[in-house]
Amino acid sequence: MAKRAIVAGRKPVVADTKLRAMAPLEPVLELDDIQGIAAPGFLKPHHALVYLRLPEAILQLIAIREHLAAMASAGAIASGRKTLEDRRQHRQFAAGFAKREARAPLVALAFTAQGLGRFTPAVSQFKSPAFRGGLAARSGLLGDPVDPDDPAAASNWVVGGPGNELDAMFVVAGDHQADVRSLAQRIAGDLVGLGANVAIQHGDVRADQPGHEHFGFDDGVSQPGIRGRASHAPDDFVTDRKLDAGDLPDAWLYGYPGQDLVWPGEFLLGYPVSGADPLLPGPTLPCEPWMRNGSFLVYRRLRQDVAGFWQTMRREAARLSKTSGFEGLTGEALASRLVGRWPSGAPVLRTPDKDDPDLGADDMANNDFRFDNSTPARAGGPSPFADAQADPVGIVCPAGAHIRKVNTRDSGSDMGGGNASQTRRLLRVGVAFGESLADRYGDGGPDPLEGDRGLLFLSIQSSIEDQFEFLQARWINSGSRPRGPGGHDMIVGQNAAAPDGIRRCHLFGAQLQSAEVRAQTAFVAPSGGGYFFLPSLTALREVVLASS
Repeated sequence: MAKRAIVAGRKPVVADTKLRAMAPLEPVLELDDIQGIAAPGFLKPHHALVYLRLPEAILQLIAIREHLAAMASAGAIASGRKTLEDRRQHRQFAAGFAKREARAPLVALAFTAQGLGRFTPAVSQFKSPAFRGGLAARSGLLGDPVDPDDPAAASNWVVGGPGNELDAMFVVAGDHQADVRSLAQRIAGDLVGLGANVAIQHGDVRADQPGHEHFGFDDGVSQPGIRGRASHAPDDFVTDRKLDAGDLPDAWLYGYPGQDLVWPGEFLLGYPVSGADPLLPGPTLPCEPWMRNGSFLVYRRLRQDVAGFWQTMRREAARLSKTSGFEGLTGEALASRLVGRWPSGAPVLRTPDKDDPDLGADDMANNDFRFDNSTPARAGGPSPFADAQADPVGIVCPAGAHIRKVNTRDSGSDMGGGNASQTRRLLRVGVAFGESLADRYGDGGPDPLEGDRGLLFLSIQSSIEDQFEFLQARWINSGSRPRGPGGHDMIVGQNAAAPDGIRRCHLFGAQLQSAEVRAQTAFVAPSGGGYFFLPSLTALREVVLASS
């Protein structure tokens, strides 16, 4: 009987070296040159975004360039190596193998096309129309409101709207709020002293529901793993491997069970992308040499209408519960089906009737399911949780559920077979901003924030058009894609993209009765953002911030 991998320090211990030798040969990532936010990524409870707009005066601009160059040369921008070591240290402590050590916040630096153009003519070498045009100019293509009277229209954004686009942005992330805020304030103060226009946006784990976004659902349960090694050692993977090679026929497809391993070129320029066979690297797409080890970063400041969301769930559940097959449906159960997970993060496919917090907290089970096929049997023995049964039509987990809109898993789509979604994945971070609403239905009296709470959405990808924009415009806001007429994404979809301004999602009842959920307003609305490029550390020093 195969044994599960035991994580002890850096790498999993897998008994069968012959099976391990069958693993795909993954490239060594240049972690000393890659910004850590891109690979392996910042996984921190506290963030601060330092918005930067550059001055017009040439002498001030030169002073800022010299200051940023000094930061890059001094190691102030976190490398992938430093970030991976930080993550491994944290896991050692969490597992009880090491003492807690103070870890300084991690810092990333990204530029818009407008900002890059202030420092280097090399910006003209970018072929991406999305990056060159910017988020504000393309928000309408995403299905965002365009009516200037709509608060969510780009012209009304609090940051990054037309005429208010950012030039650059620091991301500061750490374990302690005070440390993050102190460092962000110091970065901002230095730049203000040099003539820059600076503002800070804070984002923190929710004190009342750690790890949950403002609607109350555990966030970030499903995140792809990046293929690649941190060194030439065969088992020194950037993404941990938790499955024994003999536990599943396709164990080498996953980090944690259900966590797709995606070739690094989907997130980093200059590496192989995913191909037809997920175990084999695809081509390495061409880019300018100085762009290698860089990534594109999408930032969306998203307001969440918590009261509107839960009022709609309560109202629609009450309406549906009066029809055959939907008796007893509650607002929370309806919301969970539309998300595809219960608030704990437990997938509805493994626990259709009620939440299971133990399942939601189990990293070896909470993402271990497929859509077209049942959960495969494991050589290591049965799971303590019910297996997910095949649900290709969307009887349990609706075809329009959020988790099916952004990752089709083993299902085919309008773009191809079951592996097609690997070229559409994002490395995503969601950070809550704003205090929690006292009562989720809005019955707790006046809202002191007047609705200004939500999510700071950050995603890493190698193509803004083919990944972020594709998911938002083609799948999330479509009533018929990625597969069949299942309806819109009721969680993050935009009503402006629906032909009649009403989003709909189709559900099945206990005896396969068909019903429809409707929403006349969006529950998530953009309020700012930008499209950025994360240069490699070498490119920062030698191209972007080099003296001309």
